[in-house]
Amino acid sequence: MVGQQEGQLGSGENVVYIGKKPTMNYVLAVVTQFNNNNSQVTIKARGKSIGRAVDVAEVARKRFLNGVAIGSIRLGSEELANEDGTRSKVSSIHITLGRGAQAGGPDIPENVVYVGKKPTMSYVFAVVTQFNSNASRVAIKARGNSIQKAVDAAEIVRNRFVPGARVEGVAIGSEELANEDGTKSNVSSIHIVLGK
Repeated sequence: MVGQQEGQLGSGENVVYIGKKPTMNYVLAVVTQFNNNNSQVTIKARGKSIGRAVDVAEVARKRFLNGVAIGSIRLGSEELANEDGTRSKVSSIHITLGRGAQAGGPDIPENVVYVGKKPTMSYVFAVVTQFNSNASRVAIKARGNSIQKAVDAAEIVRNRFVPGARVEGVAIGSEELANEDGTKSNVSSIHIVLGK
């Protein structure tokens, strides 16, 4: 399962852009694209919508689309204009789903940084520390609300701190977690493998 834009529900070229609407609105857009005999659909998101994009891909393929798998996942950064005229970079993700797609997940190295509730820069420094300790590959793992933070950390490492670092692979999935009341829930997850 290897592998940008916020806003419209779907537009041209089998692309669904993820924004602030409820997850199921985008799931419906993806399912509709496949029901219109498209063999491939790309889900694009940036910034705070990245976690929702992973949720959309997982819900669409696991609940509604038999025979559809993740074809590729690409991470990147985009530069956006702010209201005050300045420019800033924001992380992005492109997830391509396809009929009969069979991409394998990345080989996860021993060095893994688990992303949680700390500030993003804490995880950036953890990854940089691993690389500075002669690790040639480092995995970043996150689930649920921390997915966007993991993508941000990977992009900051690549663009600011480790020259020549590259994304070797990305895998998304879901994990079953126990709730406090004894019930279980599924939550989306991501593994990003960086190498240098």
